[in-house]
Amino acid sequence: MASYKETLIQKRRILYLLLGVFLTTILVFIRLFYLQVVRHKDFSALATSQHWTRSTLLAKRGQILVEDYYTHELYPIALNQALDMVFVVPAEIEDREETALRLSEILNIEKEKILEMFELGPYYAPIKHKLTEEETKAIEEAKLKGVMVTSEQWRYYPEGELLSQVLGFVDRDGNGKYGIEEVYNNILVGKSGVFKGEKDPSGIPIVFGENFLEPPKDGDNLVLTINRDIQLIVEQKLKEAVEKHRADGGSVIVMDPNNGAVLAMANYPTFDSNKYEEVNQDSYYVFNNPCVAGEFEPGSVFKIVTMAAGLDSGKIEPEDTFYDTGSKTINGRTITNANEKTYGKVTMTQVLAQSINLGTVHILSEMGKDIFYSYIKKFGLGVKTGIDAPYEAFGKVFEPHEVGDHHYATMTFGQGISITPIQLATVASAIANGGNLVQPHLIKKILKEGKNEEVKEYNLIGQVISPATAANLTKMMIKVVEEGHGYQAKIKGYKIAGKTGTAQVPAVSGYDPNKTIGSFVGFAPALDPKFVILVKIDVPRDVVWAESTAVPVFGEIADFLLKYFQIPPSE
Repeated sequence: MASYKETLIQKRRILYLLLGVFLTTILVFIRLFYLQVVRHKDFSALATSQHWTRSTLLAKRGQILVEDYYTHELYPIALNQALDMVFVVPAEIEDREETALRLSEILNIEKEKILEMFELGPYYAPIKHKLTEEETKAIEEAKLKGVMVTSEQWRYYPEGELLSQVLGFVDRDGNGKYGIEEVYNNILVGKSGVFKGEKDPSGIPIVFGENFLEPPKDGDNLVLTINRDIQLIVEQKLKEAVEKHRADGGSVIVMDPNNGAVLAMANYPTFDSNKYEEVNQDSYYVFNNPCVAGEFEPGSVFKIVTMAAGLDSGKIEPEDTFYDTGSKTINGRTITNANEKTYGKVTMTQVLAQSINLGTVHILSEMGKDIFYSYIKKFGLGVKTGIDAPYEAFGKVFEPHEVGDHHYATMTFGQGISITPIQLATVASAIANGGNLVQPHLIKKILKEGKNEEVKEYNLIGQVISPATAANLTKMMIKVVEEGHGYQAKIKGYKIAGKTGTAQVPAVSGYDPNKTIGSFVGFAPALDPKFVILVKIDVPRDVVWAESTAVPVFGEIADFLLKYFQIPPSE
């Protein structure tokens, strides 16, 4: 018979056993609760994925088009192109050395580099994109194990460098970068679709199973305001001028002054949107569009703003006279005319035609800093124009209380103030069209689903100066071309209005004595303008003045445009 002590030990063992069974049961229930309740969605999704196949159907990116001026036909300048690429499945390659050698011979890539690519992963290692037809054919005929060819969609720009800084490019992930491609990326990219279908345990689709299809929605097409014919001429003339004068670069804008439509926009140097990856990292600045993103001190071309302010405020008239002594000291600092010339008694019209610095300083003294500043703001300077291009700069305009009298005096002839080329083209457009500030823009219309038109509407921003002021200033700008520094813009039989500007370039301290920026902005026919042209040449090496760099380019482009638009001479 068991002793009391042995009986007690047996009872404890049974109790521990029951407790263990109880705890085990609790843990099983907790685990089941976790799997069936907490992780229900996860396992349900896993079961679904094993029973259903799902594919993403990629949308086609919308095209970017230009419209022919005469026929109104649309031509693509950015479209999609299917090109082959080759990749390998390294785990399936039997002889890496031999495979790398064969690929090296076909693709013209070093064998060692291809062997390095094999190490990118066991199941997928891209070797080369954008294969030629010959390369694709050679790879397929080689029948190399583990080497695959597949098709990819790439953005293609059939005109190469043409309009590159306006268009931008599309990166490998399908995202628009810079230019129109970036600004309108969400419209161009479209929306991917989905296909979902049942499959059997071996992964084979069930023919009569339940299927679901949501088709992709392709991106919308964009039609630009750009005229391809004009763009070609503008880029050609700009490149010739920059190379002729060994300049750092240059920009040209052609705009319709009546509605703000940009007909051409070019910069040099530039790049090929198809080959953006070949641009050296030190040259990434070429991706930006200086017409929109580049600020510069305009120099004497800005005198049209000062003159407009003086005329519109009633402080001066075109034939008012002023006696030029050749210099003026303000706050202990002396201002002179270009080349330190003295002109004596001159009219306001002569001040503009001969580009007399002290004449615009005189206008400031007549109207005061507050009135001058108010017109600078009315012309939209110091703020973005709102053009549909990325990274637009503001420019820099000082309020009267921010700087002294000397600084404000230099602003009247375009030093100590910075603007962008598109701002200057917009200012000239306001003078040309009778005083209205227009919204510069690059998009003419959007083609929804490739066919339904959505015409973009752009309203006038507002009246900046009166029609009478615009008319008087236009007559004064005609004198700049006929009797002043803009003489190389003259075209027989036509009235041309314009203004030159040769600006010093700011340095760490003061201005660089060896650098200038030459610009010319004008419109034609002067009394019934059909276009505004801005030309800017940055830091020419052989000449100093805009009349020798920017003005001739304006003249050549204007001559082409008058013929292109079939505008008859008026005299």
